[in-house]
Amino acid sequence: MKIVFFLFMSISLFSAHLDTFANEMNFHRDYKTALIQAKEENKLLVMVLSADYCPWCRKFENKTLKSKLIKDRLSNEVVTLVVDQKYDVKLFPKKFETKITPRIFFINPSNEESLFDEMGYIKKKEFSKLLDVAYIRLKNLK
Repeated sequence: MKIVFFLFMSISLFSAHLDTFANEMNFHRDYKTALIQAKEENKLLVMVLSADYCPWCRKFENKTLKSKLIKDRLSNEVVTLVVDQKYDVKLFPKKFETKITPRIFFINPSNEESLFDEMGYIKKKEFSKLLDVAYIRLKNLK
């Protein structure tokens, strides 16, 4: 019984971590809601897949996504979604499932196809360049 309780608490704590992080960053936690907003605002959808056991995910969140450069760009230029690759598996399309985290998908909201994806920890300047590439690819499709 203690093991079940511990597992439940661990899952709840990570979910709470992602919920807190998403609220702080103004990120979505539900794919469908994020997709609707991206379509309405004609913006790129950026989906970050994270994992509770992943130190590189925490580093990416804290050093890259929370940096002023990236935080400003994400809040103004794209719609961002953050999900746990294991516990939120029913909250995003199966085609984006992965065992590698962090993994970032740059998604065209009109057809829900990934323009490209990147995996692992990405520094803020490199991530900013990836946002530029994704924006250009999306613009060229229109």
